Amino acid sequence: MIKSSYLCVFAVLWCSIPSIRSQLNDVETEWHCPQYWVQYGNSCYKFVKSPFRPRSEAHRNCLAFGADLASVNTLDEHGFLINQLLQQDPQHRQWYVGGKQTSPGVWVNDVENNIPLIDVESALLPEQHTTLNKDYIAYTYSVQLQKWGFEKVPGDRYLLYICEIPLNKQHLIVEERSYKYGYNIDDQQKVPRGPYFIKEPTDVVFDSSRISITNDVALSCVAGGYPTPTYEWFKEDYDNQDQLLSTKIDPLSNKRFTLSGGTLIIYAPKRDEDRGRYHCKASNMFGSVISESIQLSFGFIGEFNLQRPLERGNKNWGKTIFCDPPQYFPEVRYYWVRESFPNLVQEDRRVFVSYNGYLYFSSLEESDAGNYSCNVQSEVSNTGKNGPLFPLHVVTHSDYQQLILPNSFPKAFPEAPIAGQEVRLECVAFAYPVPSYNWTRKGSPLPKGSYLTSYNRVLIIPEVQVEDQGEYNCHVFNDRDSTEKSLILTIQAEPNFTIPLEDKHMDHQSDLTWTCEAFGVPDVTYKWFKNGEPLEIDKLLPDDQKRYLIQDNVLSIKYLENEKDSGMYQCQARNTLKTRYSSAQLRVLSLRPSFKKKPLEPEIYGAEGKNVTIKCNPEAAPRPKFTWKKDGYIIGSGGRRRILENGNLIINPIGRDDEGMYICIAENVYGTAESHGKLIVMRGPVFIEQLSPQIRSIVKHDLLLRCQAISDELLDIAYVWTHNNMPLVNSNAELTGHISINSGELYIHNITLEDSGEYKCFVHSVVGEISSTTTLFVDGPPGPPGGLQVEVLKTSAKLQWSDGASNGRPITHYIVSARSQWNSTWHTIAADFIVKEVDRYNGRKEAFLENVLLPWSKYEFKMVAGNELGFGEESLPSPQVNTPADRPYKAPTNITGGDGKIGDLTIVWKQLPPQDQNGPGIYYKVFWRRLDHDTDFQYETLQESGNIGMAVVHIKPEYYYTKYEVKVQPFNSFGAGPISDPKVIYSAEDMPQVSPQQVFAISYNSTAINVSWVPIDQSREMLRGKLIGHRLKYWKKDKNEKEEDAVYYLSRYVRPWALIVGLQPDTEYYVKVMAFNSAGEGPESERYIERTYRKAPQKPPSSVIINGINPGTIHVTWRYVQPTLEEEPIKGYKVRVWENDQDMSTANDTIIEIENKLEAYISNLTPGKVYKLRVLAYSNGGDGRMSSPINTFQMGSFT
Repeated sequence: MIKSSYLCVFAVLWCSIPSIRSQLNDVETEWHCPQYWVQYGNSCYKFVKSPFRPRSEAHRNCLAFGADLASVNTLDEHGFLINQLLQQDPQHRQWYVGGKQTSPGVWVNDVENNIPLIDVESALLPEQHTTLNKDYIAYTYSVQLQKWGFEKVPGDRYLLYICEIPLNKQHLIVEERSYKYGYNIDDQQKVPRGPYFIKEPTDVVFDSSRISITNDVALSCVAGGYPTPTYEWFKEDYDNQDQLLSTKIDPLSNKRFTLSGGTLIIYAPKRDEDRGRYHCKASNMFGSVISESIQLSFGFIGEFNLQRPLERGNKNWGKTIFCDPPQYFPEVRYYWVRESFPNLVQEDRRVFVSYNGYLYFSSLEESDAGNYSCNVQSEVSNTGKNGPLFPLHVVTHSDYQQLILPNSFPKAFPEAPIAGQEVRLECVAFAYPVPSYNWTRKGSPLPKGSYLTSYNRVLIIPEVQVEDQGEYNCHVFNDRDSTEKSLILTIQAEPNFTIPLEDKHMDHQSDLTWTCEAFGVPDVTYKWFKNGEPLEIDKLLPDDQKRYLIQDNVLSIKYLENEKDSGMYQCQARNTLKTRYSSAQLRVLSLRPSFKKKPLEPEIYGAEGKNVTIKCNPEAAPRPKFTWKKDGYIIGSGGRRRILENGNLIINPIGRDDEGMYICIAENVYGTAESHGKLIVMRGPVFIEQLSPQIRSIVKHDLLLRCQAISDELLDIAYVWTHNNMPLVNSNAELTGHISINSGELYIHNITLEDSGEYKCFVHSVVGEISSTTTLFVDGPPGPPGGLQVEVLKTSAKLQWSDGASNGRPITHYIVSARSQWNSTWHTIAADFIVKEVDRYNGRKEAFLENVLLPWSKYEFKMVAGNELGFGEESLPSPQVNTPADRPYKAPTNITGGDGKIGDLTIVWKQLPPQDQNGPGIYYKVFWRRLDHDTDFQYETLQESGNIGMAVVHIKPEYYYTKYEVKVQPFNSFGAGPISDPKVIYSAEDMPQVSPQQVFAISYNSTAINVSWVPIDQSREMLRGKLIGHRLKYWKKDKNEKEEDAVYYLSRYVRPWALIVGLQPDTEYYVKVMAFNSAGEGPESERYIERTYRKAPQKPPSSVIINGINPGTIHVTWRYVQPTLEEEPIKGYKVRVWENDQDMSTANDTIIEIENKLEAYISNLTPGKVYKLRVLAYSNGGDGRMSSPINTFQMGSFT
């Protein structure tokens, strides 16, 4: 990671000084593998993925590259090739390599002078078949073992193969030349270049049904190049010998054809004359290229057979209905209609329309009966045809459909899918009940991007790939049965160039090896073209036949000549699906050396003690010879200087005496050129302030680390900080706010123990790197104790542990915490206790904690150690330990009583919680005596009742509501616990024997009556308990209402009055009153009769007008409210005002008596505030209705 950070900083400096950047590379390897070859060690490897060849031809094809079949000589090389196969061959095909069996078990490398191969047998996969006549080896993938290995194979098997060539072969020197090489033209669009296709033509389907709208068809191709290419179109056909013939289309001789640029327009196309295959040809002064062939077709849809018999099916049985479509081209989509268009048949779990137009019912229902029609529509236009309507009859059947897969399901559409197409896997079953579906793939997950649709009946693979082929399984099931069936999906692939042909710009009389490679299923065959015509060696001139060699996808030309060999070449890759071309231009060059495009850089910078490469890269053909001069003197290759074959000068290492003016001279048969540049040697950075070797700090403190360096003025320097060899950067979100870096300053805020360690300050420039190191020690609280062990002795504990890291300061104290099964919260049980060392060799410590535990409990313990800087982290919990059981240590608390029936003494207490029971078998013993009468306690043992919190003992009935002194004592299986302190409680109460006297009632308003009485005698003999409240009984004075229908109102107050609400206006009520205590209610009082007031005002005041008097006072007026005979006379009015942002419950009422004017002055309002106001009338019947709507006003807004 540090290295990557350095590279990042290095790159920043690199880009900041353009004149230096290209000179400060390390020495690059002189030899490089060509494109599409992979380097390992001193060899280059090519994995030839096309064509498949028997071993002899594979060997010959490798020779065409100047290579040979790969020779696997070491285990490391074997591992490298397997790793490449894992990356390059997901289809797991077989690959020839060098190796031949000369006798059983004896293998030699037949591509390297028959050198014996050792341990080949150990690398072979287990034999699957007979090994007869299998004398060669090939890399093979074992599905069973899930790995690559060697397999014995016969030499006539068509396989792929791996070629190998030494890295230092002369022709492997890679020199990049583009189509601009040798041209000094500023306008890039006018650089001479041969034709190349920008847009290939595509298949065209002419819709015959649209002749009245569009009666022409256009075939188009677009090519680039300079001069601008011209175009020709050809129609392809085959002669009697099945040879392909291309007939040029001449627009001058047929007026139906027009050629505009690369577009061929055919007017009034005729099916019989114009359908077929076409290709385009683009040409300019450098040659010609031909396009891919495309198909011109004519789309049509015929007529349905209108005579369609009825269909019949059984209820709860499956049914298939064939569409019987007309003839058509190209593909069509199917739609089923029921009764009439547009009532399309909707798919559901029972109903399914297949890609081929079949209509399936998993099980018919009576509702499926009706008239159906199949309709088709073209996929390339909106043309369609409607089939005839025919009836479907559903017949009742006594049985039901068993689960089956009809019509060879599952199926794949299209039946022969091609890579890149959408593949649809369908699965339909007949069954009752309706089945469910699930798709899986044997040995692999479903392809990425695939999805299920149509209730999981259909698996869609949107853009299928070759690696998606395999066995797919459809599992069908319902409540009664299940079945499954699989299909093998095989994917074909049109040719696709994995290695396209590339332009070549070669020296005169040099040799060319040109290769292309395409992938396709079935495998592709290759053919070469020059300037649009097949390149057939036997048709070349005799001298040229010796120079040309074609081996499948490899073209070799020796002794290149401009006039004979320059031109446009094409590699044709073809299989049964399609033919494709890869095009490139060959230029044979003869150029005088020129530094116009790539002169030496004027100033070249190097780092003292490092290396520098001075590049000399003129344009020249053939490759020139190079001579170097320094300060006017010729220098040679040797010692610290090396002159590479490509002209570059390497100096390693650089010294100050290497500074000077360097000249590169390039010379070939056509002339000489030179370029010069000055080499400047620069020194690296030097420290002026370094880090201290050691630094000590304390946790939660801040720290500044600082280092400073100087360098050459022309160079920038960069600082990089690391902590324990991990880079520190400000952009790290985890360090934000904790560490900040400013060049040579590193600031650490709130230091933690994790910040201790080694810190390095690196100073970089493009010419060197230096570093300074310090070790930071951080003192802090101790680390957690370890190895905590506990031994329990009744309620005491003996602890042993080992101290954690002291973190710079001695440990002085400890805290022990614990938790039990009764409470999951950790709590402190001991601190500042005596500690002793029990083993000085391992540092074990021990402490004894007395009486800190509870009996009959399961404990865990933790420790934390402290020093003068505070406490550290807690230890891990100790193993669980159990304390022995003992008698209870605590007495019950919260003792109360008093409830129950007469003759009962109820004693209630809080049971001992589990942690205080100290053992099993908990129970209680209760004691009681009459206060101030009895001397001895009576008692009762409740052993059978267990852990209860209440006991009821019987006393004489005359001792109702009498004070008793009670106690409770706990017991368990190990003995008795302490007796609680005595508590005074009352025995159960008796019902009151006294009734309220002088009951009086008066109307409160129209819906309420206020009832009062003389307070009752609350003596023990009369009340026989504690007075809780009063119960009021009321009913209407009405012939239809009796006392048995009375309503009861409970007043839980001891006061001698109560308000009965919810009554009807102007109605007489009888009222009775009773006192009650916890035992019940006493005798009823005499009844009293009272009438409620008539209704409150039912009409609100109207015409409410508000006028401002001053900033704090308003004047309000309203109209009189006339009461009806059912209402009480009005006593006055209330003007209700409250703040706008408050609730009406906060309102203040201003009361205006009836004898006053109908106006009110409201004072003490706050200027500027907004208020709300309503007016209402009131009477003995209560408050009337308020004025509406609410009046809203703001103080100070009145005019």
